[in-house]
Amino acid sequence: MFDLYCAHCGEPWEHDMLHDVEGMDYMQAAGAFQVQGCTVFQILRQRIQGKGSVCKAERVVSDDELAGINAAHEMSEYPEEWDYDMARDIFTGEFNINAIFRRL
Repeated sequence: MFDLYCAHCGEPWEHDMLHDVEGMDYMQAAGAFQVQGCTVFQILRQRIQGKGSVCKAERVVSDDELAGINAAHEMSEYPEEWDYDMARDIFTGEFNINAIFRRL
């Protein structure tokens, strides 16, 4: 299951990959992912474009979905608290407060 989404292209990634980012601990990798997007996981791309480069991949989601992904990243610095479903629903107009309460 994918539980992280790039803030620049919307590409899904495995949450556990934050533990495997070379030279960073989990929280540093999470912060870098919020800013750089999926480039933080792609060592070869970093070597070519430079460390700290930002994802330039083609978007795989709509503008509204991407806005929701970015909103989820701004909700918390902790990746396990990023609620992509709620954020996307708000930005795509599908937000239903009753559905949120049913999940609780």
